[in-house]
Amino acid sequence: MSERAYRIDPAQPVPDEVRRVARGRIDHAIDELRGTSDSTPAEAVHEARKDMKKLRALLRLVRDELGEDVYGRENDCFRDTARTLSGLRDAEVMLETLGGLERIYGELPGAGSRLRPGLVANRFRLSGASLQPSSQAAIGTLTAARERIAGWPLQAEGFEAFEGGLRRNYRRGRRRFRAAQELPSAEHMHEWRKRVKDLWYHVTLLQDAWRPVLSALADETHELSERLGDEHDVSVLRDWAHEHASALNGGDPLLRGFDAIVEDRRRELQAEAFAYATRIYADSPSVFADKLDGWWEATRRATIL
Repeated sequence: MSERAYRIDPAQPVPDEVRRVARGRIDHAIDELRGTSDSTPAEAVHEARKDMKKLRALLRLVRDELGEDVYGRENDCFRDTARTLSGLRDAEVMLETLGGLERIYGELPGAGSRLRPGLVANRFRLSGASLQPSSQAAIGTLTAARERIAGWPLQAEGFEAFEGGLRRNYRRGRRRFRAAQELPSAEHMHEWRKRVKDLWYHVTLLQDAWRPVLSALADETHELSERLGDEHDVSVLRDWAHEHASALNGGDPLLRGFDAIVEDRRRELQAEAFAYATRIYADSPSVFADKLDGWWEATRRATIL
């Protein structure tokens, strides 16, 4: 897919660009689910789920333009499509997360060392089930969604199409950041992570407003998102271990050492995430949005002169 597939060009009409980006993500997801790419079935599902996240971030960016009815309908559509494709990828992520812990800490203590066979069996069970029914259902849903894009009520030609969504998400991200600092529970960190991922996608979409600056900001926000994603993954792995403790020859008592390692890794990742966030969320929401507005309009004027 071309480099500009998930970027909005300031020199082009905003409604056309939003529709082009949305159709591009849907087409990419459908190609993956049809098996016409070089991806394995698991990779194809992963790519399609990423496309759903990118589509939902695009919707949030232009939410004020779309209106609540259209936004709600399309957001629900892409969210539900991603959920139908979740199982196999989640199983693979837990195995990758376990491998990461083993590389950092060596052999895991207690029942933690017995997790791998259970996780491999879980992945085998899920991979044995056919992905075709869920993939075919998703293709049908996405084909219908693609046809609706032409009717999206997009009117604004300038940065006003994005300002409300950008400001809203940045504000929510700052609030979630502060809540996570005060109490870094799995729930608070996960809710913050969702807003960070939206911000990363928003900055990526708008980076042509000033490529050197916004590309760097997108990279920093991606790094923050990766730390929060890793923190979430170790929490999910710990929860899975406790849910299946009875099968681990020793169960909960022998998971205490594993729990300690998970908490140590979470604290490491949280510290790194908070350091990134202190810089990324240094502006107020209005100042952040105004900066991008100024850069967008300056680039647009320079391009069309």
